[in-house]
Parts: sequence; structure tokens; C-alpha cells
Amino acid sequence: MECKNIEEQLVDFIDGQLPPEDSQNIKQHIKSCDACKSNYEDTKALFLAFEKVKEETPSDNLRTGFYNLLEEEKQWHDDKIVKLTESKKDFPWKQAFQIAASIILMFGGYFLGSHNSKQTANQEISALQKETIELREDMMLAMIENQSPSKRIQAVSFTENFVKPDVKILEALIERMQYDGNMNVRLAAAEALSEFPKSTIVKEAFIEALTTQKDPSLQIAIIQFLVKIQEKRAIAPMQQLLEHEDTADFVKEQANSGISEII
Repeated sequence: MECKNIEEQLVDFIDGQLPPEDSQNIKQHIKSCDACKSNYEDTKALFLAFEKVKEETPSDNLRTGFYNLLEEEKQWHDDKIVKLTESKKDFPWKQAFQIAASIILMFGGYFLGSHNSKQTANQEISALQKETIELREDMMLAMIENQSPSKRIQAVSFTENFVKPDVKILEALIERMQYDGNMNVRLAAAEALSEFPKSTIVKEAFIEALTTQKDPSLQIAIIQFLVKIQEKRAIAPMQQLLEHEDTADFVKEQANSGISEII
């Protein structure tokens, strides 16, 4: 079986909905294919997360609020599906976790039905929203170690949904920007990190990267970020770039312009 066929049938395989012959073929393929084995383990982990959520019967006084919440999640989810369709990625991991978020909130709504207190309901909603964020963060951290560069880029793209990511997420992105063996992954990580200009560790990472990174494309991205946030500590490493003979001319132009804008 081809990997594409495996990915299309993973959900039914885990759910036990495939004929015995197809299930056996998938089992054999997963044993010999690291990429499909990784996808299988990630998908199974998602299913296990669902099993931890208890389902309760909602009370009438919270039914209206629940359906309003569900409609908001559905609208957000629909908007994201359009973006994923346009990107044509092999397996829509981001879509899967946005669906996961919706399902968690849906089950949470039923759980909230067993409470009559508005204050308790608000507390439970906050807890469920936190659980959704943690679920996305866990998947991002798992996927960012994948052997496939495309999977690592997908993992990096998860951060667009994080308003205030955990430190471990930022550290994982910084490691990718600094040391990933694929330049596209490093650029994607730099772009993702640039969305958090107020973070101290992000600022420090960009300043350090300016002294260590040699790829012109990444150097340009780093300079542009540091100029945008008006980081005066970046002037010294930019000056060093100007003095290095191996620095590309267009990078020197960007560094020289950046120094002028920061001063």
C-alpha cells in the first residue's frame, strides 16, 4: 500500500472500521514505514485525548449558551478549513486539532449542563479552553521532532493560533530556527517567532541568531524583525555583518539600512 492510502484510512483503521484484510495490510505497512508509523501514533494520541472527556446531559438553562459557543467554534473552524484547502498539505493536522478543539468544547458544554451556577459554568469553560490550547501545544511539540521537514513546518504553523504560547513552545521554535537541518524549516520558525515581538526570549534569540546564522535569507528575516521592534542591541551584530567579507552584498545593504532606522 502507498503512504497516501494509509493516511486516508488511518482514522477508520484506529476506529476498527476497516475489513480485516485492509487492517492487516496497514499494520504491516506501519511496521516498515517510519513516516506512516509517526502519523499513526499522532492520530491515535488524538483519539485517546477524546476518550478522557466525560459526556453529560445538559440542563435547559445552559442549552442556549452552549449552542452559541458551539456556533462560534464552528464558524472559526470553517474559516480555517478554507485556508487548509488552499494549502493542499498531505494530511491536515491543523484541521484535525481545530476539530479536536470543537469536540472538546462540545463535550464540555454537555458537562456544564450538570451545573446550575453561572460562575461554575464560566470556570468550566475556561478550563476547557485551556485544555484545548494544551492539546494543540502537545501536538506541535510532538510533530516538530518529526523526520519530515514538511511535518516540522506544519508543526511550526500551529503557533498561529497561540495568542500567548508557553515558554516550551517558544524554545522549540528557537531551536528550529537555530539548528534545524532544513533551511525552509528555519525560515518558517523565524517567521513564527516574529509574531511574538514582546517576548524577551524571542528578542534574545534573534540577536544571538544574527551572530551565528550564515544563510542570507535567514539573515535578512532576522534583521527585518529586529529593525521592526527597534532593538538597539542589534546594532553591534549588524555592524559585524558589514565588516565580514563573506556577508552577501544585499545582506550588508539590509544591515546598513537597519542600523540607520534603529539609531
